[in-house]
Amino acid sequence: MKNQKGFTLIELMIVVAIIAILAAIALPQYKNYTARAKIAQAVASVAGEKIKVGENHSSEVADLCTGIVAGKCSGEGVLAGASNDNTATVTITPNIDDNGETPITWACVVVDSGAATYEGKDCDNLNAP
Repeated sequence: MKNQKGFTLIELMIVVAIIAILAAIALPQYKNYTARAKIAQAVASVAGEKIKVGENHSSEVADLCTGIVAGKCSGEGVLAGASNDNTATVTITPNIDDNGETPITWACVVVDSGAATYEGKDCDNLNAP
């Protein structure tokens, strides 16, 4: 008798099935991971501008957007950030009380992320239902 070499058809089918199952699980998770990374990149793109808005507020400058790159800041110090490839955008809004005694808190909302599951959510709590 001859010695058989190679794999049987059933062994190859099992390997293909295992790869298909792993791909079905891994691809959606990878898309979520990249979307969250782009949101973080968009938030980081306006980190320096948050400081400038705070300085303008503490210096009692009438326009909180003074000294900020055009297009990143709109009225009342609202900042718009985008990822490097512009697929994810966020809006960061300062919450400033009238007496000016408490620190500025920031509210961040995802405008566009490339993944519909994150749009409209708080940037700090993306995993919330």
